Formats: sequence, C-alpha cells, structure tokens
Amino acid sequence: MKLLTHLEEALDRERRVARKSARALYARIIEASRKEYFYRNRGVPDTLDGRFELLMLHTVLVCRRLAAAAEQGIGLSQNVFDAMIDDLDVNLRELGVNEPSLGMRIKEMARAFYGRLDAYAAALDGGHRRALEEAVIRNLYGTVEKPVPENVAWAADYIERTAALFHDQDMEAARKGALRFADPAA
Repeated sequence: MKLLTHLEEALDRERRVARKSARALYARIIEASRKEYFYRNRGVPDTLDGRFELLMLHTVLVCRRLAAAAEQGIGLSQNVFDAMIDDLDVNLRELGVNEPSLGMRIKEMARAFYGRLDAYAAALDGGHRRALEEAVIRNLYGTVEKPVPENVAWAADYIERTAALFHDQDMEAARKGALRFADPAA
C-alpha cells in the first residue's frame, strides 16, 4: 500500500510540474501575441477578434512544435491547450458571458483552434506558401475588408520564421516556458 501511495504522489508531482511548465509557456504565448507591432504596423485589428486570432496563431505554432517532439511534447501540448481554454473561460466570464452559453462559446473556440491548427500546419508542413497566405487572410485578417497584400506576405513570413526558430529549439526550452518567438519587427 505504501508503494502505491508513493507512486500516486510521484504522479501528482509530475502532473503539477507539467501544468506549471504549460502555464509558463502559455504566458510566453500571450506575451508574443500582444506585441503592439502586429496591431500598429501590420494591420491586425486591435479588437477581441484580432487578439483572439493572434492568440490562436501563437498557440498553434507552439502546439505544432510540441507535437513534433512525439510523446514528451504531446502531453505538454495538451497542457498548453488546457491552459488556453482555462484562460479563455476566465476572460469570457469577465466579459459577462453567462453560464448557459459559456460552454458553447468555449467549444466554438476549441473548434476554431483545431481548424487553425489544421490550416496552418498543413500549409507549413507541405511548404504551401499560397495556402499559408490564404489561412492568414481567412483568420488573422478575417475581419478586415481588404487586407493589405504586404501585411499578408509579412504575416506568412513571420509564421514561417517562427516555425523555423521553434524547430531549432529543444524541448527543454519549451518545458521551461522559454521558447523564443521570431521578432515581428524583423
């Protein structure tokens, strides 16, 4: 019985450490997605939709990188996703979304995440620049009537640079919440 208790305690510690790592990584995602350069210089709408899209984009890029690390990254990816969902839940509550519709809104946001994951990952993995730009137009600039072509190209470049930068970083950086994002102003 004592061995079982020690195993349960060890697993519980491991889960706490994993969740702490995911929260640290999610904090980096938030920091990266809130850079003023996106809004002031590249035409991403400084609205709830625009901020949501940048959060989704950065979370997708991180989760894609983590999933590439196989088993050790998949668990961390799930914990990052869970941290994002928890954060969205808190934010929706603060915005006054009431309980009956809260679950439905969270499900919509989760579906939106997976749709963006599919679109961005397929374009990046296949080296399909046009598909990446179309995903940028549809999502990042989805509420903009006529996105500026230079901004669309810049956003696709930023996504590719960030994905390449992540590829060169090891899982230890991710576990410490220290993944480096590309500089949007570069």
